Amino acid sequence: MKRIFIMDDDGIKEYIPAELLKKNSISPIESSQDEKKTEDELLTISDLVKKFKVTRPTIYAWMQKGLLKKISIGGRVLFHPKDINELINQLRDISS
Repeated sequence: MKRIFIMDDDGIKEYIPAELLKKNSISPIESSQDEKKTEDELLTISDLVKKFKVTRPTIYAWMQKGLLKKISIGGRVLFHPKDINELINQLRDISS
């Protein structure tokens, strides 16, 4: 997978073009066989890093852009699987 790093006033950020995500066939959470989390379990940033094969700064950039809806509980940042699936479907629509 190609990695694109962009340096600006906020630091270095990694971006992955939507067409590359489609080629790597990232699938929704509930259809992933190697994913052990149930549909109702909230996901952590580490879960998303593994799922999308990106770095933590990429996840933070997606949160800043509003692509990911975060849930803050007790100082932890969590994500609902349905929101992640919506993001994946949006990326598929963009690259189609």
